[in-house]
Amino acid sequence: MKVLTTTGLALLLLLLLAGGVFISLTHGSWDVSYGRIFDIILSRFGIMSKVDVSPVEMAIIWDGRLPRVLTAALVGFSLAVAGAVMQGIFKNPMASPGVIGISSGAALGAVVAIYLGLSAIFPQALPLMAIVGALLTLMTVYMIATSGGRTSIATLLLAGIALNLILGAVTSFVITLSTKEFDIGRVIVTWLMGDLNNRLWSHVEIVAVTTLVALVLIFGFVRELNILMLGEDEATNLGVDVGRVRNILLLAASIMTGGAIAVAGVIGFVGLVAPHMVRAVIGPDNRRLIPLAGLLGAVFLVYADLWVRLYIPVDLKVGVLTSLLGGPFFIWQIVRYRNRFEYI
Repeated sequence: MKVLTTTGLALLLLLLLAGGVFISLTHGSWDVSYGRIFDIILSRFGIMSKVDVSPVEMAIIWDGRLPRVLTAALVGFSLAVAGAVMQGIFKNPMASPGVIGISSGAALGAVVAIYLGLSAIFPQALPLMAIVGALLTLMTVYMIATSGGRTSIATLLLAGIALNLILGAVTSFVITLSTKEFDIGRVIVTWLMGDLNNRLWSHVEIVAVTTLVALVLIFGFVRELNILMLGEDEATNLGVDVGRVRNILLLAASIMTGGAIAVAGVIGFVGLVAPHMVRAVIGPDNRRLIPLAGLLGAVFLVYADLWVRLYIPVDLKVGVLTSLLGGPFFIWQIVRYRNRFEYI
């Protein structure tokens, strides 16, 4: 029995997201009142030119906290949507960008861009390399798992685990090389933990563009994704070009994952947890599931970042917290679905 309607869940998530954003903007080492937030933002656009806003307040809110919280929301949204799409494509509750290796591929691409100094010369190099890494990893996993035109879900997950290990080893090798340059090595290690410190408007622009492009692709084929969940044979009989639809949706999920990782580093388990929680409430229809899972992912990461920023006495990275929360959930999923697995 559904506890919430789709509209009710959407309103609840929007209220939680708005609350998280306002708390993030008003609380910190320099507290700012809620009303002052509106004054600062409106004066930035010249709407309230008579309002006296100090340069310090403008820098704290407009240049510091607002880009950070928007980046958190967009990254959480992107990862959750990518996870929902992959779970729909593969009809597997444990499919997500992190589990099948796409996150590791995107991370390696971004690490190489940082190590070679490409991101300092050409700011767009980081997201481009992350997306390329995600796509190459996806293609590799897909080729390993596909035989005779059919893709084995079990093989895909195993290939993802293997590539996670390989790509993690290569990333560690790049980190070893970077230790000769202390600043570069520190940036890479911090970034791999999943970091939202010092996010700028350029980061917001990057993840906003990748999210928008991917959403256009996804919602162009969301009906076909629902049909695809019935099975490849049924989808083919209903006129769906299974290979084309699956490839386009996987491309969109890779773009979303690459863009998110490029600006925030490796954020684990958001793409696994959020779709499950929403699916349990409103069902598997991707026309509703995808946007609501995205909203829950945004809420989750905004509050996780708020927690590590305000309540953790050490500089804990948000990616560490999401992994600590998501890891037990993943284990619970394995136990929950273990009767569906094949045993020798």
